Amino acid sequence: MEEALYYNALALRAGGDRETLSKLRRPFTNWESACKAVTTPSYPTIAAEWQKLERAGVRLILREDADYPLLLAEIADPPFGIYVMGKLPAADTLAIVGTRGASPDGKNIACRFARELARSGFAIVSGLAFGIDAAAHEGCLEAGGQTVAVLAGGLHDIYPRENARLAGKILANGGAIISEYPMGAPPYASRFLERNRIISGLSRGVLIVEAPIGSGSLATARRALDQNRDVFVVPGPIAHRNFHGSHSLIRQGAELVADPREIMEAYGLGREEKISVASRTASKEEMLILKALGAADMPMDVDKIAAITKLEPRITNQLLAFLVTKDLVKDESGGYTI
Repeated sequence: MEEALYYNALALRAGGDRETLSKLRRPFTNWESACKAVTTPSYPTIAAEWQKLERAGVRLILREDADYPLLLAEIADPPFGIYVMGKLPAADTLAIVGTRGASPDGKNIACRFARELARSGFAIVSGLAFGIDAAAHEGCLEAGGQTVAVLAGGLHDIYPRENARLAGKILANGGAIISEYPMGAPPYASRFLERNRIISGLSRGVLIVEAPIGSGSLATARRALDQNRDVFVVPGPIAHRNFHGSHSLIRQGAELVADPREIMEAYGLGREEKISVASRTASKEEMLILKALGAADMPMDVDKIAAITKLEPRITNQLLAFLVTKDLVKDESGGYTI
């Protein structure tokens, strides 16, 4: 508590600049000593700044704290501390990023991948920006999943302001909004590149959807590779500028994916895991169908499913329609499958 209080005061003095903070801290053994050596405000003033965090519902987690995210702590340049509103995920995390100027198709792809990955148990990390980021957060929320937005400025002011409502939905649904910058720190352009290392650092892998040459999401991909994270890329039309950077990543060895199941399989999420995840919300009758399909080697028609589950064909048909709507079952030409 004391260390966090003094760190916050020093971060405010440094304007949130990581290099300045590092220089201020280097000669000392803790944040309290560093703060007292370079600041003149009285203890009540330092305490008053801390009270602003408490009133805003913001927690400060230092790198030395037990609840600092483990994956983030592994990277070469983790933040000294992160300011958090909401609840950090305990589940596996996957980042989804891409261009702000996304096409309608790109937004739909990001939303679908996020929705299905959230249903398979992933928490989704992104940057709350327009375009792909916002679509990824929305897709996760549609699935009832937990999503994390990483900001490039202090949590006092959501940027972009147009996404403040989305930020509220993230918090209301058990997600988190985080930043390494103190309250009042503006989102300078350079800070968007700095925060990209946190987006990838929090995640097991990064999915790139629509990245033009020069896109910030390419910087996130480079950070991910430096951090030994997986990089997945959705391909697109060769003439579309939004995919030029994406295709460059694929040529460099990033994994091409066209379906969320390919990412699930990369992390060992097979049929049994999907059924296990579905069991949290599915009814008893729905579980009978899911288990029957999970044990099958090929798609099955309604009559065969009804015979195995001993459900009436009419009820079986209705339940299958619900499961298809929930994206838990696929209706293929040869019948139904997980």
